[in-house]
Amino acid sequence: MKVETYLINLDGSDERLARATAQLEAVNWAFERFSAYDGRGKELLSFENYDDKMTQQLLGRCLLSSELGCYLSHYGCAQKFLQSDADYLVVLEDDMKITDDFKTSVDQILNYLDAHKEFDWYLINLAAKKKKLAKDITQFGNHSLWHAYYFPIRGLGLIWSRKGAEEFVASGKTMTMPVDIFFQTWLSKNGKGLGVWPALVQPAGLDSDILGTVAAQGISRKDKENRDGSYGFKKQKRMWRDRMYAFKHLYF
Repeated sequence: MKVETYLINLDGSDERLARATAQLEAVNWAFERFSAYDGRGKELLSFENYDDKMTQQLLGRCLLSSELGCYLSHYGCAQKFLQSDADYLVVLEDDMKITDDFKTSVDQILNYLDAHKEFDWYLINLAAKKKKLAKDITQFGNHSLWHAYYFPIRGLGLIWSRKGAEEFVASGKTMTMPVDIFFQTWLSKNGKGLGVWPALVQPAGLDSDILGTVAAQGISRKDKENRDGSYGFKKQKRMWRDRMYAFKHLYF
């Protein structure tokens, strides 16, 4: 079993890289830096695979260029993984904080799943804020591995199977929502998401690059996203739809 790890980090974000590197080295976890796609300040029309019309139909707003950069970074990680001979890919964002038992727990989880091929899964969320509409699979020390039928939003720490990465690259090329929302919708619908609780990866409490850029321009995020009057309704509609997908997988 071969596992690769990519740490997503913007060029020039040296302090974040140093902080994340120190954490991973402390638990003896090898990784490769993945240069993040920097979408900040770019025109939306410059993103080849961004469908603004469909995004506004689905979300009631436009995406931020930084959100598109984040999406492309995760998409690029999946593409690079598929070019390797690794079996699994751990993807971490550089504003994360890992637990002391990160290595032990991830090793146990992947060894278990590698030995139980009957679990047809695509993606594991290591950074869940909450555990909702879930069914436990097994326990590792203080952590449980579970079917995350309502897939958690946070994308700070993820583990891909090769099949999951293949499906993401094939079906997620056109960008119509932030990548974490795409994961929630996609995996709640197909039921192939897993989660770990309590989370092995948490936010480090650093300022958001996305929000910081918007604030620096003196423009509110709401205005920057060009929200229309249907934004709130569409958000609630999407969340209830994803919950309904999750209910079906959990109970039927």
